[in-house]
Amino acid sequence: MRLACHVMEPSKLARWFWRFGTEVVREDSPLYARVCPLVAESPALLALAARAVEETPMIFLAAIHHELLRDPDDELAAYYATVGGRRAPDAALGPALERFCAAREERLAHTLATRRTQTNETARCAGLLPAFAAVASERPLAQIEIGASAGLNGLWDHYAYDYAGTPAGDPDSPLRIACELRGGALPPLEPPPVAWRAGIDLSPVDLRDPEDVLWLRACLWPDQHARHERFDAAVEVSRVHGPVDIRRGDALAMLPGVIESAPAGALLCVFHTAALAYFTPEQISDLAALLAALERDVVWIGGEAPGILVEDARPARSSLYFAVSAGRPGKLAQVARMGHHGGWLEWRG
Repeated sequence: MRLACHVMEPSKLARWFWRFGTEVVREDSPLYARVCPLVAESPALLALAARAVEETPMIFLAAIHHELLRDPDDELAAYYATVGGRRAPDAALGPALERFCAAREERLAHTLATRRTQTNETARCAGLLPAFAAVASERPLAQIEIGASAGLNGLWDHYAYDYAGTPAGDPDSPLRIACELRGGALPPLEPPPVAWRAGIDLSPVDLRDPEDVLWLRACLWPDQHARHERFDAAVEVSRVHGPVDIRRGDALAMLPGVIESAPAGALLCVFHTAALAYFTPEQISDLAALLAALERDVVWIGGEAPGILVEDARPARSSLYFAVSAGRPGKLAQVARMGHHGGWLEWRG
């Protein structure tokens, strides 16, 4: 995927932290719901966050978490469950955060300059599996994931699923993904076989590298125990069935060459989750044009924020969700809504 690399205007970044804290993490992470407004109100923290290569609050939050995972010897660790902390966010959190960032500014700045957000949230595969089943017509898939990170979502067919009591996937998998069904419709749960899989990422993560694995963990929110458990199980699956072949580079530049590598007898499937938020509208249009111009049959599946790929007016005061879109290029339709970290699915296909 493509990411901006210029220093972000502090006032704009402050608004992003406010929004991230009040909308994105509000229901899921009490810690980050408090940290984000603190960053938004701190000129020193905003100045440090603005040095990242990526224009998102998540990269700064992950850099702090990463530093604590590497060396938890600081009072800030008391708030981070992943390093043994049990303290709820309180008035002392802000001063502790500022002292921590000031003391470790050089190491944080290096992380911000060299890392990108990597969130292989495998629970999102519960929304992908029915989409694959809906579009494949029992044909084997040659799948290419945009924004593949470590390729864990590309191994979706090696996971076990529980859709409100209805099983799917590999029953012997160490990773079991529970999915709440909303709306009453049971999605198609007979996915096609995967004949070939690949991915593209600006900064692929190598699960054989302990530092890369640590960074993936840092990108998970520290007070969400279930996500860390799923991550551990997914890494175990990858060591048996992976790794996925992930090509380093810009998706728009790399995609034609990767498509040429895909076996001709399989149905080409380009998919992604939470990736196009890092694209400009023009780049999304370029991606659509590139796929529409292909001479071979291709399906496109995206789990993205509402409105990115297809029209979807998010209801007022609704919980954050992703729209799952699927179909041929130029004929995408929303087939489902799902929790932004998985967890629930409302099938509409």
